[in-house]
Amino acid sequence: MKIGIVSRKEQNPKLLEALAAIERWGKKHSDKIIHAPESNLKKCDVLVAIGGDGTVLSAARIACGKQIPIIGINAGRIGFLAEYKLEEISDVLDALANGTFSTQDRIMLDCSVYSKKKKVLSTTVLNEIFLHAHAPEKMVNLEVKVNDKFLTEYWADSLMLATPTGSTAYSLSAGGPIIYPLAEAFVLNPVNPMSLSVRPIIIPSSSVCKIKCVPGSTAEMVFDGHSTKRLDEKSELVICRSRYATRFAHIGDAGESGFVHALREKLGWTGKMKV
Repeated sequence: MKIGIVSRKEQNPKLLEALAAIERWGKKHSDKIIHAPESNLKKCDVLVAIGGDGTVLSAARIACGKQIPIIGINAGRIGFLAEYKLEEISDVLDALANGTFSTQDRIMLDCSVYSKKKKVLSTTVLNEIFLHAHAPEKMVNLEVKVNDKFLTEYWADSLMLATPTGSTAYSLSAGGPIIYPLAEAFVLNPVNPMSLSVRPIIIPSSSVCKIKCVPGSTAEMVFDGHSTKRLDEKSELVICRSRYATRFAHIGDAGESGFVHALREKLGWTGKMKV
């Protein structure tokens, strides 16, 4: 079992503490851990992401198409994806080294941009695609089709499409619904639309969503908070469920129960108020 370590470049006390714990564990298991470069990480059996959810997304990009399980150690803030605590590092590494863990797949979205019927961009995301205006004082004006049927023309501060995994990220902050991790769906979530009747809509994962800029407008596309590209009126963004999935590793009784626990612990879902 080869364990790859993916960590944030910016170092903070929590991250340094985590890396020190891994180093101590690694002295007894020197044949189990590979740190870098990325080309070696793709050859690992499992990836441990040390940081916040952004680090887990980085690990997901490395693992994309390889079905390498990922497990997150939270050295950041809320960390929905980085679900394990610093003090659990040794237990996590022991379980991974012994192969005593379960896995759970999360859907991803393929994003393709076409210009004059030619594909000019292709990427895959785990969390979301975010479209916003090039200038901060501007709004986006986007025509959206679902399965080649016109849905609406969004005029809003921005528009995002989020997977169930991404539903607890920026989409949640923007008033979107929480989608259960194993649900076969994604959400179209307009941010501050001009029409009060426009609300987020959940769409089956089998759907194909096509987005174009209304003539005279442009938008910036951000994929999992990582890369940014321009969408203009002569191009079209096509989004569909990917044949790839991100595989998460869990130890103990985590997995689905871990998500429910995260809602209670990290969002404060404590039940009725006690007086």
